[in-house]
Amino acid sequence: MYRTLAGLLLTSVLSASLSAQTLDDPIESARFQTGPIGLSPAIALTGFGVDTNVFNDFDDPRRDLTFTVSPMLDTWLRAGRSRLHVFTRTDLMYFHQYASERSVDGVVDSRFEVRGNRVTPWITAAAASGRQRWGYEIDLRYRRITSDLGAGVGVRVGSRTRVGVNARYSTYNHEPDALYLGSNLRELLDRNTTALGGEFRYALTALTTWVVSGEQAHDRFVYTPARDANSWRIDTGFDLAPTALIAGRGRVGYRRFAGIGGDFPLYSGIVASVAATSRIRSRTQLEVTSARDVDYSWEPTYPYYVVTGAMLTVTPQLTLRWDVRARLGAQRFAYRAAVWLPSSLPDRVDRVGMLGWGVGYRLAPDVRVGIDIDREHRRSAIRLREYQGFRTGLSVTYGR
Repeated sequence: MYRTLAGLLLTSVLSASLSAQTLDDPIESARFQTGPIGLSPAIALTGFGVDTNVFNDFDDPRRDLTFTVSPMLDTWLRAGRSRLHVFTRTDLMYFHQYASERSVDGVVDSRFEVRGNRVTPWITAAAASGRQRWGYEIDLRYRRITSDLGAGVGVRVGSRTRVGVNARYSTYNHEPDALYLGSNLRELLDRNTTALGGEFRYALTALTTWVVSGEQAHDRFVYTPARDANSWRIDTGFDLAPTALIAGRGRVGYRRFAGIGGDFPLYSGIVASVAATSRIRSRTQLEVTSARDVDYSWEPTYPYYVVTGAMLTVTPQLTLRWDVRARLGAQRFAYRAAVWLPSSLPDRVDRVGMLGWGVGYRLAPDVRVGIDIDREHRRSAIRLREYQGFRTGLSVTYGR
């Protein structure tokens, strides 16, 4: 299958180079343009303030002064019909008292494509390295390195219809000495993933595209083969253009997640994701993100969990320069017990809630200064997993 995909890529590159059609140029939207090169730099200072519970401890919350500086750069390169986009970001995380929590994190994400009249082959490559938390499931700050390599072909088969095939390979590597509540994260979470997928897209209007996609994936663990699993999924939804009344994307589908190494109970059910924004009378912006999916756990007795969560952000524009912001979010982690455990050990559910508010002032169209206060709390049947804390701070952003 991979050899067939490689052959399709080679054929489509040759056919795309022979076609002749005027194409949209993303370089036109770049902040700085020099011939075939477009650059859009940005930088953000976030969280300059106090974290009242640095380690998410239940019994002994400790506070510290902290902030993050994040320079970013979008780069576009045009060469004939080919387009290269590279996004880079570095996060410099500082803690005043607890030096062990400081880190330098980085992300590089790239995509190369050759835009043809009917056929568009593409290749993506991404890598990320960071010590900060990747979500609400693990409180420890530790180094994790991920990499992704993908390739695919999109084909226009009608004035409104496109189909595509793709393949990807991902790796997840964790710091060797990362121990969390007695578990070695490297032994439990290091893995490789290979996947093949397909997609059907139909433009209902100039702003709305109906999408159907599917993927089959194989996860193979480096140190714990008992966690090996295969899965497949199919979903459908809509992509909405940035100029639409509601912009973003939404998907809902079905996933079957089956272990082949002996640890996993079967998961078979609904998965979904939503990321959408909208403006009410051009003065109030609403942002909604939501997801339901399966992910691997750090706990040996609970090899995976089903996470269901949503976040709502409301930003009323008071004047041309002043705005206020309110955030409300919740996540539910439904842990599934390993099949070899006695039936007396039940599945477990943890819950995380977040409430935040803030105020911002625009010094310029692309420069915003804000002050934010966030409160987070987690509830769990395991007492050591519970915590609550406030994070307050100043933020300054340029270019985003």
